Amino acid sequence: MKRMLTFAALTAVLAAGCGGSDTPSSDAGDPTTTSAASATTPDTGQDTTQDTTQDTTHEHDMDSMDPDHADGDHDEPVDDKGLGMLSNGHHAEMEYVELDAATQAELDRSMELSRQVAEEYPTLGAMHAAGGRNAGPYSPGLGLHVTAPWLGEGFNPDGTIDEADALHPLIVIYDGTDDDAKVAGFMYYSVAEEEPEGFPGANDFWHYHTNVCTKMGPNGTEAPLGADRSVTKEQCDAVGGLLMTKTQWMTHVWSVPGYEVADADGGTFAEVNPKLKCSDGTYYIMDPEHWPTHPMNFCKSEL
Repeated sequence: MKRMLTFAALTAVLAAGCGGSDTPSSDAGDPTTTSAASATTPDTGQDTTQDTTQDTTHEHDMDSMDPDHADGDHDEPVDDKGLGMLSNGHHAEMEYVELDAATQAELDRSMELSRQVAEEYPTLGAMHAAGGRNAGPYSPGLGLHVTAPWLGEGFNPDGTIDEADALHPLIVIYDGTDDDAKVAGFMYYSVAEEEPEGFPGANDFWHYHTNVCTKMGPNGTEAPLGADRSVTKEQCDAVGGLLMTKTQWMTHVWSVPGYEVADADGGTFAEVNPKLKCSDGTYYIMDPEHWPTHPMNFCKSEL
């Protein structure tokens, strides 16, 4: 079984519930939910807010992660424009292994199928027209998550992503909030009791989120108080939301041409994508006090 992942951040998540599906086990590594109903929340990588679940830092290779960050001078500090503060969900250290030829071929086939989804819904407008609903705000490194219209087919209760599952990611990710925003990636989900086997190979790292307060807004699901924070039920009730103590399993896939992530920066299953920036070219997220009044975009540049 693949190891569980552990960094704090706000991400696109779906509450447990596939009408009558099994509740995740009580083992510390298996996510559960306090909600009896399904709800989606945003995917907003955030490592600058209070995190009471752990005291773990995370560093990216800034020189290789984005051309804007590399100047060839390793003696001077590199201004990463906030990229190094981004992370996503609870997960352990990501250790990648080289796959054998047969397994790599299977994984390549899964990625090919995911790109068929991108071709069918190339813009946010096309996804909305098909019935997709926003699942939270745009956030740097993570984009705008949109719940796909085939919602019921994206729960993957067996924890294995076969060809049919690869064609039905629960979430499709876009690079902006306008109708012409381009598809950038996907989020696959599983309500399996234990960490999913997921895609072929051992390099797809699955994560979960804690303390997610969700509420429905005019554009879809909102998470006014973020995730992975010490949010109480009383605080969530005060904003008219539903509190989930833990979500179930999810993983991002960056297989869309033009939005691939280099292997050195996390590869196809990286926790964040450096190509998804704020309008000013940075990755800074606004302080949590502003989140309830900016449900469409958590970039600090929006203030």
